[in-house]
Amino acid sequence: MTLRNVKLAVFLLFSVAAIPLAAHHSVASQFDSAKAMRINGTITRVEWTNPHVWIYLNVKNADGKTVAWRVELAAIGALTRAGLDKSFLGLSTPVTVEIWPAFQDPRDGRAGNGRLLMVPDGRTFDVADKWPDAMPVK
Repeated sequence: MTLRNVKLAVFLLFSVAAIPLAAHHSVASQFDSAKAMRINGTITRVEWTNPHVWIYLNVKNADGKTVAWRVELAAIGALTRAGLDKSFLGLSTPVTVEIWPAFQDPRDGRAGNGRLLMVPDGRTFDVADKWPDAMPVK
């Protein structure tokens, strides 16, 4: 194998290895940990997919109007390790979610990254991508 082929092989190896890193986003770049909040709503849709699970909620705002929110949760494997599975996220299930709101959501401004999910029987699940400097909800 010539030196040129070795260099090409190394380049290709590192290029392919970097693809997953480029595909993942930074939680800190999209969600504001300084404005942590809680929302109460009813699940209207669940996308149980990797790299993140998404839940969609109808949430009543301060005026009593129902607004749609979407909340990004951790990956399926992390949720499973936290003890959460699909059975807890049925349609019409009322939940409380502690979130970091999106800095800007081009769709409607009602998006968040989940931190804790509380289900009606009182159990609380850690649904966050790990972000060590996150501020707790006050």
